[in-house]
Amino acid sequence: MVLEDLSDFKPTSKNWQIVSEAIVDTSKKRSISAMDGIGVLLNTPKKGSRKNIFTNFEHGDIELELEVMIPKESNSGIYLQGRYEIQLYDSWNVKEPTYADMGAIYQRWNKTAEKGKQGFEGHPPSINAAKAPGLWQHIKIKFSAPTFDKAGNKTKNAKFDEVWLNGTLLHKNIEVTGPTRAAAFETEIPLAPIMIQGDHGPVAFKNMKYKLHTK
Repeated sequence: MVLEDLSDFKPTSKNWQIVSEAIVDTSKKRSISAMDGIGVLLNTPKKGSRKNIFTNFEHGDIELELEVMIPKESNSGIYLQGRYEIQLYDSWNVKEPTYADMGAIYQRWNKTAEKGKQGFEGHPPSINAAKAPGLWQHIKIKFSAPTFDKAGNKTKNAKFDEVWLNGTLLHKNIEVTGPTRAAAFETEIPLAPIMIQGDHGPVAFKNMKYKLHTK
């Protein structure tokens, strides 16, 4: 993804822009600024401008690689097929990471369950490999999309074959039985775009690459 403009993505709100560099002030919460230019995708959500962003391309099985910069106490997420989230969070110095920390597979949500039991099936990273806020962090994801028979019935769950953060393997062969919390869609289909969360906190991306696979 060249990131010279937003042409790789569907139209969205003004919180998303292309810049040349992102700079984090680590003395402040959720503080990020930028320099004009190209090469970096930046999200700075504000009141009235905080939509998610979707890629123009749709994917099934995919390998995705990128670098991400997260300000202090900020929060975002990458949703494969707009449905299955890898959490992006400032988890620097967290001793026992949970499903809500950097690199986790976020939990699913059953809003009809009793309070305290709505969340289920979250997968914390095997180890906290998160860097300090303001540093670029490298993520690599290998994902297998759900499969369906000719009648549209699901025959195989979506699966995170591998999730790497900063050279450390966090997940291997983790199935997700359905969309995680705050997914853009509740249904599951063979092909759909990547979604990046834009309504939580500021975040920046660069060196975004992907490889599509056919079954």
